[in-house]
Amino acid sequence: MSFRRGARIGVDVGTARVGVARCDPDGLLAVPVETVPRTEAAASRVAKLAAEHDALEILVGLPVALSGGRTSSTDDARAFAGAVAAA
Repeated sequence: MSFRRGARIGVDVGTARVGVARCDPDGLLAVPVETVPRTEAAASRVAKLAAEHDALEILVGLPVALSGGRTSSTDDARAFAGAVAAA
């Protein structure tokens, strides 16, 4: 499988804020883009940032328990990813 060259957006979902970072086209270096307040408009803001940076994909971090199981944060991140996809 070959690596498609292009920027990607990484998202760290929190209850108060959503961290957004972007990588360079070769996927070697990530830089912070914006900290988005966790409001109803957060998912659409992340989608807009991805469009502004011409991202190939958006990667949402999936928090899990130390045991590897689901937590409420896992479910929240999945729901947020769905909202970004819909936006």
